[in-house]
Amino acid sequence: MKIFITYDYELFFGHPTGSAEKCIIEPTNQILAIAERTGIKMVFFIDTGYLKQLENYRNQFPKVAKEHDLVKEQIQNLTTKGHDCQLHIHPHWEDVKHNGENWEMNTSRYKLDDFNDDEIVKIVQEYHTILSRWTNQPIHSYRAGGWCLQPFNRIEKAFLNVGLKIDSTVFRNGKFTAGNYYYDFTDIPNKSKWKFQDDLCKENTNGAFWEYPISNHFYKPLFFWRLFILGRLQPDLHKPIGDGFPMPSPGMRKTMLTKGMNLSAGVDGYFVTKLDKIIKQNKAKGFEETIIIGHPKANTKFALKRLEKFINKHKNKDTFLTFQSIAEEL
Repeated sequence: MKIFITYDYELFFGHPTGSAEKCIIEPTNQILAIAERTGIKMVFFIDTGYLKQLENYRNQFPKVAKEHDLVKEQIQNLTTKGHDCQLHIHPHWEDVKHNGENWEMNTSRYKLDDFNDDEIVKIVQEYHTILSRWTNQPIHSYRAGGWCLQPFNRIEKAFLNVGLKIDSTVFRNGKFTAGNYYYDFTDIPNKSKWKFQDDLCKENTNGAFWEYPISNHFYKPLFFWRLFILGRLQPDLHKPIGDGFPMPSPGMRKTMLTKGMNLSAGVDGYFVTKLDKIIKQNKAKGFEETIIIGHPKANTKFALKRLEKFINKHKNKDTFLTFQSIAEEL
């Protein structure tokens, strides 16, 4: 099995957003320590709109200048150590301001589809250029913020313009259309990768792009009850390191606790306990790849310990890869 451990490198988008130190720097350093001890490389999808605003405000506010320098130093460290830094776009950063103390989040335009055609092309081009400058790495892979990349035919031109050829946004049977979110992955190929053109959910063998879907799992209500209870009973182990709050997801918590929910395979918090089962299921389906998603801000002490155990268990029988390591072959 080819395993890709991927992280979305970002702040929270609720109020407060949390600090760069607690949401990004500290947990990412702990993840890097695990990578060093286990000898694997990981993929970090860098929220590049955030980098843009760090550049915009660093000369105006000393607090942002410090934040900018911490993040830039860490991203350079990631690339120096051979990790893969690729493009992650939350376009609502176009509407975010800083007041000298905190980021003032405005998520009313949360998806690329909330912008006009020219704005979409401009955002993807500008963010691609910024990330290329910060990393000095080829930028060829993408993950949409909030899994929101539909309808893709409005975004196809922007991908072609900058040479993006790999996407890793989709997860099987994923669907959420409330609040600022919109994604519907209920009808996708039964494969661990496929080529596509104007619809990332439809295989096109002549397509210009590859979809490497995030693996999925159906988490039963009992799982979520256990997750929430552990957070209250053992906060030192099970509360996220990040000190912010997520953007509201209307109705999601109730659905989790009453019906369960199909979600992406994750290394965040208690979700890490299902990874072995997900690998086993993917092998039974004949899949060659397993893509796992995480967020430094959502890491817990429990998750980090279990992640290292998972890697050590699998590194001698499976292969841990990055998109950088396969891009030239595609």
